[in-house]
Amino acid sequence: MWQRKELKRRGKRQFLRNWAATVAVCFILAFTGAEFAGSADFIGQFDPSAMLPDDQVAIQAVSLSNWELLLEWLRIDPMDGTHPMWAAADQSLAPAFDTLTAPFSAFFALLERSRFAGWLDIALAALGIAGGLWFTIWVLSAVSVGARRFLLESRVRDNISIAAMFTPFQHGCWRNVAKGMFLRSLFLLLWACTIVGFPVKLYSYRMVPYILAENPQARPAETLRLSRQMMRGNKWRCFVLDLTFYLHWTFLPLLASTVLGTAIGLATGDVALCQSLAAAAAGLLSLLFVNGYRSATDAGLYAALRQAQLDAGTPLSALFVVPAFGETAPAGEKPRLPDADVRLPEDPVFHYAQRHKLDYNRHYGLRTLILLFFTFAFIGWVWEVALHIVTKGMFVNRGTMLGPWLPIYGAGGALVLLLLKKLFTRPVATFLVSMVLCSVIEYFSSWYLEVTKGIRWWDYSGYFMNLNGRICLEGAVIFGLGCCAVVYFAGPLLGGLLDRLSPARQNTLCAVLLTLFVADLAYSHVHPNAGEGITDYNDWQQDAARDALLPEAANDSVTAILSE
Repeated sequence: MWQRKELKRRGKRQFLRNWAATVAVCFILAFTGAEFAGSADFIGQFDPSAMLPDDQVAIQAVSLSNWELLLEWLRIDPMDGTHPMWAAADQSLAPAFDTLTAPFSAFFALLERSRFAGWLDIALAALGIAGGLWFTIWVLSAVSVGARRFLLESRVRDNISIAAMFTPFQHGCWRNVAKGMFLRSLFLLLWACTIVGFPVKLYSYRMVPYILAENPQARPAETLRLSRQMMRGNKWRCFVLDLTFYLHWTFLPLLASTVLGTAIGLATGDVALCQSLAAAAAGLLSLLFVNGYRSATDAGLYAALRQAQLDAGTPLSALFVVPAFGETAPAGEKPRLPDADVRLPEDPVFHYAQRHKLDYNRHYGLRTLILLFFTFAFIGWVWEVALHIVTKGMFVNRGTMLGPWLPIYGAGGALVLLLLKKLFTRPVATFLVSMVLCSVIEYFSSWYLEVTKGIRWWDYSGYFMNLNGRICLEGAVIFGLGCCAVVYFAGPLLGGLLDRLSPARQNTLCAVLLTLFVADLAYSHVHPNAGEGITDYNDWQQDAARDALLPEAANDSVTAILSE
């Protein structure tokens, strides 16, 4: 029988032994919204009042939940007495809906600000929700399982790479992992209808991601049954384990930082700033320590419950296929010391390090770099255009140029591949240096454009840790993650595809693209791309700030006050 204190002690030792990689894995989960909801929220903090003129009044509104946004889109008021079914659902399904849709809450927030109306609005909402569901089920769920794979491997060997968290994306495993996680979410959604059953089943299916991490080819239904067996008689003890983490490492630090921040704010006269910094301090504690510590402890819990199933000789214990993931050594004679360096045997299912065929240390020739520059520039243009369609309900040609490319994205991706090759074996260093490099490029691009054209094409005023509105922490983190994707995935993959083209075709493509780019650059230097949705930041961001700060019920009256 596992003991809570011993489990946490071993978990802390495991976490500290692989601190940097574990923090990186948990950060990816938090920033993408896959897990650890709220831990990385401080990175994207936005103060709408910073976008309003000083003489205008800001009134704080209560943010809407995903469920409330859904009802607002459908124009349904569950309390008006005409929708009894929705009124009942509002009481029973709302908490579960918000929990299960948390990974793509950002999309709900974007649709809230959309200008679309009528059938187009419904079609966009349906398409967006379908896309969000697909991303959550097929990508984020697989990333969550991959994080468990990393944690299990980090228990038995040191210096593990974060590449282990991408094991589910191997051919033949990704779909099965996604099906297993989807079935788990579906069962939780159905149990949420009973209200009381949801938290119980949340613990019953707690081990499903770990089972899939060890055996990604296991049948989804069998993983659910095995998880229920493993958690039988352990649900309450797991709840107490979670409670100790919450009280000691979430509630008390947040309370202390909030009280201290408020006290300092009252003394300095800037309460909002101090509370924001207090929230950032609590978030940093979670990102740098709590999330990794808790995850490593969970991995130890899985190992203990796994060993109990093997000792009991249950039929479903055949799903355990990697002996080293257990509490004992592979030979089974005695418990393995917590810090022993036991190397994994050949994995019967797969091992990412042996099947990963993308060579991120490959050489990129001049022609390849030029073509990758235009590829990344086009992807950046598509990203910003799509984002503006969703947020503003209108198509605009983003950027300073007329063509479908944003050079800042292309330059960032190409320079990372060209300049940071010595760091590629250290993903954390690659991420941090990429953040700095892209931030420098973005800052001086903004400064140059404003000095030479007198116009700003982007403005981060109001965002957490922004520098003169030219760069901000959230943008730097997104660029850093994007550069890591370029280095370890997109660059080698696209480079391999481009290498299949003959040198003559590569030369032709480079010549055509460079000619068009230079012509566009010359024209845009005299006639820069500007207008609605491109350079009118002061106008539409102030409108967005007012929308974020004004309660809907008081819109008419307060708008009149603001306009005075």
